[in-house]
Amino acid sequence: METRTVFKYRRWGFVELTMIIDILRPLLTAPLLWLAIVYAGWLAHRRISLERKTFRIAINPRWIEVGHFVGHGLLAGLALSCCTLVLGAMVNMQWWLVYQLIAILSLLVAARWQNVSATFLISALVYAGATFIWPQYQMEGQASLLAELLVIIGLVTVINSVLQRWDAEATVTPRVMTSKRGRLTAFFMSRQIYIAPVFFLVPGAIDMPSLGFWPVLNIGHQSYSLVILPLLLGFSLKAVKGLMKSVVTKNVNSYLIFGLLLVGFGLIAVAFPNWIIGMLTVALVLSCALQWRLSRRSAHERQLHFTKPYDGVFILGILRETPAAKMGLVVGDTIVECNGEAVSNNDNFYRAIQSQPTYCHLKVQDLNGEFRMAEGAIFADAPHELGVVLFPEN
Repeated sequence: METRTVFKYRRWGFVELTMIIDILRPLLTAPLLWLAIVYAGWLAHRRISLERKTFRIAINPRWIEVGHFVGHGLLAGLALSCCTLVLGAMVNMQWWLVYQLIAILSLLVAARWQNVSATFLISALVYAGATFIWPQYQMEGQASLLAELLVIIGLVTVINSVLQRWDAEATVTPRVMTSKRGRLTAFFMSRQIYIAPVFFLVPGAIDMPSLGFWPVLNIGHQSYSLVILPLLLGFSLKAVKGLMKSVVTKNVNSYLIFGLLLVGFGLIAVAFPNWIIGMLTVALVLSCALQWRLSRRSAHERQLHFTKPYDGVFILGILRETPAAKMGLVVGDTIVECNGEAVSNNDNFYRAIQSQPTYCHLKVQDLNGEFRMAEGAIFADAPHELGVVLFPEN
């Protein structure tokens, strides 16, 4: 009796595991997923390599871009899946193929100007235009499906803005260049992508035997296939005349409002399906205009460029779990005195630190021009490892 019970349990587990693998196969076989995985690893490797090349040390040596890609991408997928299943949102696989192509092109060609909502909107309009040229690919209720997709695009924009608030400051990295006057200046970059695996309902039973098992739900007289599709999220931010925090705050608030506006557009289009092409076009124009406005507003901030000062040393980065972090130093501070000695470059700054190898007293000026004192214990065996990243010497 015990042998039979164990045998049945193992057989049931194998069947269920096979079904789960088959359900995940559309996700795992999507080229967009694997390209995004490679791209996330490349972002982390490139950031670390550039920091080591410029400053001889990585500000954050961990591959945090990959960690965010996996962890926060799954959270975003879970949140979006709850929305799509509760709302009963549907898509068709023809649009998905178009979207995947547009998303891949956005990664390969326009990653520096990544606009998540624009990628979705362009794919929806391209698909609508393709079905207009080739009517045989049109589906029944296509306008309603596009209207529901517009609602999903709005939700994606909202969730992407939340991810931006979470992760933009964690992945920020300084870049140093020489100005026309020969002085070193700096700006800050933050780039991150995610893949959100999202459950969707697809009208009808999908005839794709090469993809294995497709679960079919029968609701009333209509059948629906349940699929998991990867959606591309992410951001690319540049702070030239201010800290990344201020750029993130402005962008997040703007895109949050824009995402809710897209949800409203989608709901209107659900009620009036014939308006969907106009709604998608207006939404795309607004998306591009919003990104242009945010980039122009950042470029015209009154804050001065981050230029290497003549007096003091400017902090471009703070290493984690170091004396500098414990002393409350932040990016944008300028250290003007160390242990009672005025400092003007990296060499005399580190000499001043070594004058008291166990404790450090600093006079610091913030971006508003206000001074404060900061002090704390430092590593006795390595007093030069305060944990600040400064402009490199010319």
